[in-house]
Amino acid sequence: MGRIEGLNRGEWLELFCFMTSSARGLIGEPELYGPFRITDSIEKIIELLENQKLIDDSFLKAEKDKIREKKLTVVADRDAFIAFLDELVMDFTKELKKETL
Repeated sequence: MGRIEGLNRGEWLELFCFMTSSARGLIGEPELYGPFRITDSIEKIIELLENQKLIDDSFLKAEKDKIREKKLTVVADRDAFIAFLDELVMDFTKELKKETL
């Protein structure tokens, strides 16, 4: 059995199982399911990092909360979901730009 220093390996394996089974399950599904699963994975990764006390980041917490709040718009309002994705892209891009300057 492998070891990931300082991390709960089982929780990461659970996440990877979610991601791989989501990828497989997307075959033949509606086109917006892929973006939904990716945003769902981002939320899960941030939460996992927080739970394992590997990060304490107000930006990532806010983005996780935003994803949790808005990701299900995919079901009822395609345009709102796309606008939400555009907002996430801008948020992360702006944050990265601040980080690299």
